[in-house]
Amino acid sequence: MAPSTSFPGNAAFYLILIAFASIFIFTAGVRVVVMFRAKRENRLGSFSDIIERIVTLPMLVLGTSRINRRRYWYAGLLHSMIYWGFLTLQIRTLNFLLDGFHEAISFQSIFGIGYTLYRPVMDMFNVIVIVGVSLAVIQRVFIKPARLTLNWDAWVILFLTFFLMVTDVLTNSFAIFLERGDKDAFTFWAFGMANLWDAVGMSRSVAEALHTTWWYLHLFDFLMFLAYLPISKHSHIITAPFNVFFRRLTPTGVLQPIPNLEEREVFGVGKVEDFSWKQIMDTYTCTECGRCEINCPAFISGKDLSPKKIMHDIRKVAEQQVHALTNLPKSNGEMEPLKLIDAVGFDAIWDCVNCGACQEQCPVFIEHVPALTDMRRFLVMDEAKMPETAAAVLQQLEQRGHPWPGAAFTRTSWIEEMEFEIPKFDGSQEYLYWVGCTGALVERNIKVTQAVARLLHEAGVSFGCMGEEETCSGDPARRLGNEYLYQVQAKQTVDIWKDKHVQKVITTCPHCFNVMQNEYPQMDGNFDVYHHTQVLADLLKDGRLKAEHELSEKVAYHDSCFLGRHNGIYEPPRDVIKAIPSAELVELPRCKENGFCCGAGGAHMWVEESKGDRINHLRSDEAQKSGCNVLAANCPFCLQMFDDGIPSVEPDESKRMRAYDIAELLERAVFGERNGKQAEEPAGVKRPRKRQRKRSPHHE
Repeated sequence: MAPSTSFPGNAAFYLILIAFASIFIFTAGVRVVVMFRAKRENRLGSFSDIIERIVTLPMLVLGTSRINRRRYWYAGLLHSMIYWGFLTLQIRTLNFLLDGFHEAISFQSIFGIGYTLYRPVMDMFNVIVIVGVSLAVIQRVFIKPARLTLNWDAWVILFLTFFLMVTDVLTNSFAIFLERGDKDAFTFWAFGMANLWDAVGMSRSVAEALHTTWWYLHLFDFLMFLAYLPISKHSHIITAPFNVFFRRLTPTGVLQPIPNLEEREVFGVGKVEDFSWKQIMDTYTCTECGRCEINCPAFISGKDLSPKKIMHDIRKVAEQQVHALTNLPKSNGEMEPLKLIDAVGFDAIWDCVNCGACQEQCPVFIEHVPALTDMRRFLVMDEAKMPETAAAVLQQLEQRGHPWPGAAFTRTSWIEEMEFEIPKFDGSQEYLYWVGCTGALVERNIKVTQAVARLLHEAGVSFGCMGEEETCSGDPARRLGNEYLYQVQAKQTVDIWKDKHVQKVITTCPHCFNVMQNEYPQMDGNFDVYHHTQVLADLLKDGRLKAEHELSEKVAYHDSCFLGRHNGIYEPPRDVIKAIPSAELVELPRCKENGFCCGAGGAHMWVEESKGDRINHLRSDEAQKSGCNVLAANCPFCLQMFDDGIPSVEPDESKRMRAYDIAELLERAVFGERNGKQAEEPAGVKRPRKRQRKRSPHHE
């Protein structure tokens, strides 16, 4: 029921509606233009990808499944109350606007009793939204979680939301009061208030005046809310469904190649328009909820990097493009435009360990790691600006084909100590055992390589190795931002594998696993790649390996980021531990998709941390406090990080837990004391030499 359908009433409605709608179209439109000016990127994918996007969208957006996680139950509850209330009340909002044009086209007139029966539901959601807003106020005034950005922007939105509900209730209550006797006047919340106006003996003329006042206040509030959204952090209300729909469907550890590398003049992202349109949309979808921040190892350990701030900083630079498009006059005190790299910060870009915790926790699928990697690419390939240790690693990769300076071993040194022949892969074997740089050249991890080989041999697996033909998989170069070097190294490996008719690959390194399984296909390298824990779990299940010797230890398992979070492989390593007699599996406080990085990802195995606590020390301390005797890893980098971190958090060697690869634990359970191996330690394990415990060339 609109206040008036006569000319003055309708004219005011039309003027207000057109004015605010124009503001919304303008403010939203210029930001859409900025997105369209950015780099093009096909996000739809294949037909099956489109179907998957359509099928999963309702649960992710309407069901808010990523918001309502147990860890964030309070925030999830209040958000759901507000969000679902808004969705339900959109029918009333549309009816309100239609009613403003003419009563005859409103839902109430068209659907009659059907709309009337729905009115109590909408009234109930009015109350739910008000309660949700109240919970949000309590959170910001009393709880004040550190992850939240507490600024005036949120208060504006909360007030507009609260006032929208109040004006809706009051407008409807006066409408019902004026419609007394009408069978369609039945409602719940507003009906109670209509009784109040009856009880106080309100006259019809006063009710009409109040109805008109609250009707226009509701209209103003709704349109102000709409016009404010594009310039607010709450623009995610508009962009989130699109951001979720166009999310990457590939594993989160996958980076996209730079196409036509030889023909490009600029590499990576040095200006905001070098980002793709989806990456710009990410910044306008960030709600500053801070879930990424409180799960980021770099932020937790005191580095400059905050994934939340990264998105905010990129948006600030994008807003400069908006300002330029609008041609608005500049104020006298306006500062020089921010450059993208300066806005984000050199250290922040290099602090990222590529663990993907930010992306896993983000409710709206913002992709922080690819954005940071694209800026690394610009710094490395365009400006040759990088940490000193990063430059040393890239030089080492270019000159020697591996990232380890001063290596005392060759790629075949580990074979010389084996009790049986390790054949060179010639295409007749079922599997290529990819040893990797660290597995072949670092003494601590040579023991893991040998353990895997012994287990495969014991199970009768047909496998061979490449020996001196192996080179770096290219992963460190890609994570450091040197896409050209990565493509050279990856193409070399792909070509050799094709020549040798490789079909199945086993690797002990999750980083090699990720790049070979998910990123080599970008270069037409399609192979079946398995992590050694997957193969060992299957061999145990099939009875080809028998774990008969006891390991009476509490074993805590550390989920490496590139096997676990990025590729979703959580159970095979745990299955191996569970198969070892007397071994007790202990879950760390942060595990599986909530796991905490060892600090070596993003090539930080070799690149020194900028400041703050060492990430591997934080993780080692958490594991030490779990009460475990053994910390089981599945990654050569993790193993080295723990060998460095554990003595730092527990000086007393008698109380210190020991870190081993899962293959070493299984080797003991399968072989016991065979081949002269010590019963009290996993097979063939020696404490790493001090030189090889160091994490980067900076320490060499």
